[in-house]
Amino acid sequence: MVWVLDNKDIEAVLNMDTCLTALEEAYRDLSVGEAINSPRSDLLTPCEATSQLESSLPSYHMLKTMSGATRKYASIRFLTDLMHWPEVGGEIRRERTPESKGPISVTRGLILLFDIQSGDLLCVLSEGRIRNLRVGGTAGLAARYLARRDACKVGVLGSGFMAKAHIEALYLVRKLTSVKVYSPTSEHRSRLAREITEKFDLESFPVDDPELAVRDVDILVLASNAIHPIIDAAWLEKGMHITSVRHLEIGAEAFARCDLIALNSKAEARVMYYIAQARKGTRVPEGITLDYVKGHPPGDAMNIDWESVRELTDFVAGRHRGRTGDDQITCFDNTPGLGIQFTSVAGRVYEMAKERGLGKEAPAYCFPDIARSIGEQSA
Repeated sequence: MVWVLDNKDIEAVLNMDTCLTALEEAYRDLSVGEAINSPRSDLLTPCEATSQLESSLPSYHMLKTMSGATRKYASIRFLTDLMHWPEVGGEIRRERTPESKGPISVTRGLILLFDIQSGDLLCVLSEGRIRNLRVGGTAGLAARYLARRDACKVGVLGSGFMAKAHIEALYLVRKLTSVKVYSPTSEHRSRLAREITEKFDLESFPVDDPELAVRDVDILVLASNAIHPIIDAAWLEKGMHITSVRHLEIGAEAFARCDLIALNSKAEARVMYYIAQARKGTRVPEGITLDYVKGHPPGDAMNIDWESVRELTDFVAGRHRGRTGDDQITCFDNTPGLGIQFTSVAGRVYEMAKERGLGKEAPAYCFPDIARSIGEQSA
């Protein structure tokens, strides 16, 4: 029997506290070799997107896959997207076209969850809600070890689902008192600031300059769509903790100012990518490959020994204390995500949904091979 859970079912059972617990267990398993990942793989193919938004680069279809296994479950997550690269404020950004966004989630993807004891496909899950929370949750898990214990003021550069998920996680690991939000789009930063105030009862307000969002904060969240550095190294202050969704947001000079840098995984720091040409002899535009070719070392920071930096597993397993002084500038580069994030959170969601009777059973004919094996077992 294969269970199916959509984003509404998942929202009914999954909160950030549950996500943090599942992620911490998965990273602890990873630290002793009882969980495993495969590298993320992106396939990009030129397409004719119907978006009317102006873009200086062609549109591409992207198929993204990543997988991982824990002690109980294995999963593969895939995402289908239409991407374009508009110019915003004189800089190129990577955006999903409006055609890629649904009414419930901005993403169109699925997670296939398997039982590692039987090999059976247990559940097919929408990935939107899990996707956002596992990114914010991983950043929150790192902040437990890298942010000062008295950290309470947050600055956010970015205004989408990822930015909000970061606040959800940080709210659980530190006693937040205020949040400043910057986005190039005035309406977006005002909306997120309002949502944060309403949900968390925090003092939250928009600012119209990125430097204002960085100044006088304890934790800086970078959660934008930029493919270039969005902070100036001179803005960073002693005692600050930085967490970034995408390493290109930070840049070499800012990395160099950090006293302690941590990665999700050194082994998985490079994304495997494959880009088709529009026609024979056509070069793929540099802006499209920028995300990948600058992926390792992160942000072109050649002056850092990346093999010696710490991984999140080092802190979770107790191999490293994390922050050792209040004046340290710490940084968590949350790029790229790991398959076990999806596996661990999806596994817990599946268990809770079954307990509460949420979701639907998929018709057997949707999975003929599995249906046949079940029939053979009962014969």
